[in-house]
Amino acid sequence: MDYTPLVKAVQDGDQVTANKLVSEATPILVRMLMARMNASRQDAEDAVQAMFVYIIEAIREGRIHNPSGLLAYMIKTCRHNYLKSRREYTVDYEEGMAAEPATEAVQLERLIESERMDLYRECVDNLKEDYREFFDFWISHPDTPATDVAREFEISVNNAWTRKHRVIKWLQECIQRKLGTRINSK
Repeated sequence: MDYTPLVKAVQDGDQVTANKLVSEATPILVRMLMARMNASRQDAEDAVQAMFVYIIEAIREGRIHNPSGLLAYMIKTCRHNYLKSRREYTVDYEEGMAAEPATEAVQLERLIESERMDLYRECVDNLKEDYREFFDFWISHPDTPATDVAREFEISVNNAWTRKHRVIKWLQECIQRKLGTRINSK
């Protein structure tokens, strides 16, 4: 859908047209969040409402210069709002968002990267607690020698390497499974 009329309506102060376009888009975006993010209806509605508050303010302030890319920007902002509300996503609101919709190629790259990160987070969240602590330590301290990691977790050096490789292998398999499930469900 082209949301150029929404930008024009907000800029012209045509609240009737803007409200109509927002009312038409809201259920579509809510269903998208429910389907793709497994959001509850209430969480999805809250995320969409927050997105429209942000987008309309951005339009009023003249920060939207590429109305043809607005739909992808709206989707990304909805997803960001939903993740932020679940505290799984701790990026500052402005930090991860462009000041305006990006060009089509950049939007696609960002969408793909965002999907990958969602899969990665889901898989890390599904790790057993001791493996997650081990993985978090190694990710937070990537240059730490295996001997120090082994000492930290009171395991042998060989066990440290074995755990690291098991976690990496499990995460790769988990992401592949989830990716396959998402592709097959569409």
